[in-house]
Amino acid sequence: MAAIDVADCTVTQSSPNAGLTEVWFQTLATADAADTLALTLKDYGISDTGLLAVQSWVHTTTNSVITSEANTTAVSSGILTVTIAAGTNNDVRVIRVVGRAIPNVTA
Repeated sequence: MAAIDVADCTVTQSSPNAGLTEVWFQTLATADAADTLALTLKDYGISDTGLLAVQSWVHTTTNSVITSEANTTAVSSGILTVTIAAGTNNDVRVIRVVGRAIPNVTA
C-alpha cells in the first residue's frame, strides 16, 4: 500500500456547471491494489461536505480494456481518501469526483 501523489496524476477539471464541479484524476500505470489517493476537496472548489459522487475505472490492459472498479472512499475534515480496490497492480486508474461548492443539505 502506497500513497498516490496527486502531482503524478493527470488532472482534468470542468468549470462549475449549475453549481457542480467535476474533476478527473488519471494515475500513472503504477497504481496498485490498496494504494490511496488523498484529495483536499476545497483545492477543487468542492466544500468539505459538498461531495456528491466518486466513480472509478481501471485499465486492465493498457489503453484497451477498461472496467469499472469499486474503490472505497472516506471524507474527513475535507480530505477525500480513495483506496484502490483489491485486484491488479501496476495499472492506470481513473477516478471521477463530483461535488459542489455549497454544503450538502441532509434532512
